[in-house]
Amino acid sequence: MHGENTEILTEVYKASEMGLAATEILLPKVQDAKMRRQIQSQRQTYVSTAGKAARMLQKKGAAPDAGKRPVQKAMLWGSIQMNTLADSSSQHIAEMMIQGTTMGIVDLQKRLNELPKADSDSRRIAENFLKDQQQTIDELKHLL
Repeated sequence: MHGENTEILTEVYKASEMGLAATEILLPKVQDAKMRRQIQSQRQTYVSTAGKAARMLQKKGAAPDAGKRPVQKAMLWGSIQMNTLADSSSQHIAEMMIQGTTMGIVDLQKRLNELPKADSDSRRIAENFLKDQQQTIDELKHLL
């Protein structure tokens, strides 16, 4: 059970960290004030969730897997650069964010399903993160 707790928390931390990286790459490309506020709000959710997951991991005697994904971050950077080269409109950025957020939801939900014995605190942070991500998608749909 302890292993399942740390696996779920690590997955939440990783998802938050990658989302944070994406928002930081996208923010300089955004001109529209409404889209900018949306991305900044999403960024704050990632910062908050990563912090909660890191604290919970530390309480369980594990360390967050910070900064150990340079290849994934480089791929993310390249993908965002390529996808915004020809079209950096708010609608296109909203679409990209919806796609990325959906991928994160699917990955985290799979991990939750694979790890049914995790404690309620670990599951709660993951479920709250999933709920926040779904809400973000709903908000982004209005910017399409």
